[in-house]
Amino acid sequence: MIIDIVVTTRNRLDYLEKTLTHIFERTRSDYDLHIIDDASEEENQPYLLELYRLGKIHTLTLRRERCGAMANLNLGAWSALSDPVVFTDDDVLCPDLSPDWLSQGITAMRRRKNQNLGLLALNHPGAHRRIIEDDGEVTKCRFIGGTFMFVRRKFLRQWSLPHFRDNYGITPTTKRCHKAHQLGWDIGFLSNVYCYHIGHQSEITGQPYGGAFIPPVSWETLEPPEKVKR
Repeated sequence: MIIDIVVTTRNRLDYLEKTLTHIFERTRSDYDLHIIDDASEEENQPYLLELYRLGKIHTLTLRRERCGAMANLNLGAWSALSDPVVFTDDDVLCPDLSPDWLSQGITAMRRRKNQNLGLLALNHPGAHRRIIEDDGEVTKCRFIGGTFMFVRRKFLRQWSLPHFRDNYGITPTTKRCHKAHQLGWDIGFLSNVYCYHIGHQSEITGQPYGGAFIPPVSWETLEPPEKVKR
């Protein structure tokens, strides 16, 4: 089964290059990559056009005017066909695992096909979450971030949020989590599968991360302990 991976991006070419390189090198399951660029002002577009020419990107959307992350995520939801669909921000590095991170996420969701698990993300060493339930593989919680988030298609169909510019101060991911809870879906993350957030500043608010995130100088400083690596 081919899984759709949707990456939304704006500027921050150095982060984007690292994010995509890790996807190319560390994803051994079948996938189609969809990129939505939100009217970048820097060098994103020439870089992305070259990747598209080389066949590394399945679909590439280059917006002429900035629409905001929420509108871009909605567009990605319409363009992707797999179940689940994977969304990620442009400053998150996937881990190098065997089986790969994508396969582990798909397997975890399939094991819970009769449950209401609508959103599942990779773990993030710097995140602090309100835990609801932990079965050893998946930890259910109140909110997850945009760190390789697996989204069930049934939830995407119910999602139906309008295309609008972001309300700066509340992230699109938080809006999705609120919506999922309202619709009766569970939210969780893979307990022992870690990814790494390399961004030091939120593209949504323009401010340094705080509270739920540790602002890393480099992602190597967030390596999880050996006992929880897989």
